[in-house]
Amino acid sequence: MKNRNILIIIFTLLCSVNAFPQFIQGWGVYGAETTSRDRYHNGYPLDFQSDPTFLHSKPPSHKGTEYESWAAGGFLDLLNNDRWQWRTEAEYCHKGSNENVLLDPITNAQAKMTNTFTYIQWNNYLKRYTDLGLRKRTYFLVGVRGEYNLSRSTPAYSYIAGNFHKFAVSADAGVGIEFPLKGGWVLFVEEHYNPDAWFQYNSGKVWAMNRTWETRIGIMFRVKKGIGAYDLDCNAPRYHGR
Repeated sequence: MKNRNILIIIFTLLCSVNAFPQFIQGWGVYGAETTSRDRYHNGYPLDFQSDPTFLHSKPPSHKGTEYESWAAGGFLDLLNNDRWQWRTEAEYCHKGSNENVLLDPITNAQAKMTNTFTYIQWNNYLKRYTDLGLRKRTYFLVGVRGEYNLSRSTPAYSYIAGNFHKFAVSADAGVGIEFPLKGGWVLFVEEHYNPDAWFQYNSGKVWAMNRTWETRIGIMFRVKKGIGAYDLDCNAPRYHGR
């Protein structure tokens, strides 16, 4: 009985190991250029009689200007389907915003400052291949990013930006195109739109959020179905020819 149980365990493990390559459809790495900015909304009234302490200017409603930086990551494409796949990623990403900080609401004195944030992220997308008429394999991605803030520098409006969540979730939508190379390797280019999924800060009538565009260039190894000429499962391999 003991030997029989051992055989059953070994058989189950072999099935799992052989099935796992069928689940992984590809893996790759990428580098990216990021361009991001913060948006602030202040709901306090603008007239002095209703707001004698100038809360409407701390900070005023505005959009920062673009902060350009970089990101890098690695990923797996999962699910054995011709059209639909699940992309899971680990990413190192820089975000931020260039600000003209209002120093004095009466004289309108301003100073240029830059807020920066460094994140590690776990990203997950639903990936859908579709024909966009470009004679190359194209696809859409829709999903979320789980972001953990490693470091930050917030000289601009630090009483708000300095209190952004340490851990946050942001939305993401992307489009990509693949350029096949030799031996299962694929060069790809993607463009991602990444706004915050919820407001980063809320104090009274003030909130802030970030928006990032990310342009990626990477290389991926696309696993061939059947692992070349063989189907690996718990039965004997079946030769299909080449």
